[in-house]
Amino acid sequence: MIRITVLLLATAAVSFGGTVFTLNTTALESSAAGPFTLDFQFIDGSGFGDGNNTVTLSDFDFGGGSVDTTPAFVTGGVNVSTGPLGVTLTDSSFLNEVQFSLTPGSSLSFLFDSTSNPDTGAPDTFTFAIDDGSGLEISTTNPSGFDSFVEVDLPSDSSGASTTLSSSAPGASVTLSAPTSGPTSSVPEPSAFLPLAAAALWAVRRKSRQRS
Repeated sequence: MIRITVLLLATAAVSFGGTVFTLNTTALESSAAGPFTLDFQFIDGSGFGDGNNTVTLSDFDFGGGSVDTTPAFVTGGVNVSTGPLGVTLTDSSFLNEVQFSLTPGSSLSFLFDSTSNPDTGAPDTFTFAIDDGSGLEISTTNPSGFDSFVEVDLPSDSSGASTTLSSSAPGASVTLSAPTSGPTSSVPEPSAFLPLAAAALWAVRRKSRQRS
């Protein structure tokens, strides 16, 4: 299974005004582990799809690569626009997910925006991963145990908001641009709900990979 290096920059505060994530995907261009698939997931922290938050992804740049804008898989509160590609995920279901077939270029970047309404219990969580040709997510060192390059945990009634950038090995780096606007929140302290939330999200992501 392929591994690409992502430099772990920080577990940083997130702004809801706009943040650009850029991933060096040079290692994927010549890899035999494809075909590759972009995998965006938005998990509702309340567990029942309360629809109180929305994530918007735009300004995609594939560094000379390309993506099939017709989703390879979609479930839950997902809206996709083309010309240019735009993705909106709303936590109207517990799992809200969309996947796109990817032809890697030298890099991949997109603009992340979200609302910031606190959820009950666990936070609403956005993750971005890349699946290899076997349908498995490329391994990362996300401390939550999910193989995602980016994890954004929105506020809950027991935490602030945070962004986690993951690392792996060898051959790429991820960067996080300065937010363009909006308030920031401090990184939350660990709390009792996190192990349960992590277990639930791991189970959902495992089922998703099995469907791919």
